Amino acid sequence: MGTTENSPTEVKKTSKTHYQTLDEKITKMKVTFDNASLPEIFVIMVTIGYNAEKIAGMKTKLEELILLNAKQVKESADQSAAQDEFDKKKAEINNVFNIQRGLLRILFKEDVEARKTLQLDLENPAAYGNWSQLITRFYVQLDNPDLLAKTSTVGVTAQKVEEQKQALTDLDAIKDRIIKEGGDAIGATSDRDIAFDELYPLYTDYIKYAKLLLPDDLLKMLGITPKSK
Repeated sequence: MGTTENSPTEVKKTSKTHYQTLDEKITKMKVTFDNASLPEIFVIMVTIGYNAEKIAGMKTKLEELILLNAKQVKESADQSAAQDEFDKKKAEINNVFNIQRGLLRILFKEDVEARKTLQLDLENPAAYGNWSQLITRFYVQLDNPDLLAKTSTVGVTAQKVEEQKQALTDLDAIKDRIIKEGGDAIGATSDRDIAFDELYPLYTDYIKYAKLLLPDDLLKMLGITPKSK
């Protein structure tokens, strides 16, 4: 009784699906529309309605899409840059805050009232909203001559407190910019996607017709993979 084995010539099929990025699709459309007016291609495709006006219309839509895509890329980059600036600024503020809190925890280890006023026994929260409240209250409470007279002995001076308060104000301004840039990026993405959704079906229809009517050499000129034999 023989055993069943896989034939050595059997090859497991794998998907050949290739995800195209938007930029790749735009590049393909540009090649197709730029070459659609070549005489040898145009003379065939015009018979099914792809006249000069129709081709020009698709090219105009593509130019608009290219501009909208560039705008979307810029707006997204601006948002990312603002977020990077925010993260760096927050980390700098938090580092100083942790050092100053550590100094005051030692200084006020026996001063229950000061510890309670400055919330020195609370953990530094990870959530931004809670962190912002804690750190803001800390520096507001420190803006007190009697308290500063004590904290200055370990380097937490009025100047240091003001520097941190200003840094927090700057951080809020960056946060507002992130919100604005985020809105701009969302708007730019929506405009680009609408333009793409209007144009891409026109392109795919042209491709389908071309594959039926054109020989392989002309399809290659349009950037289209030749029909399988």
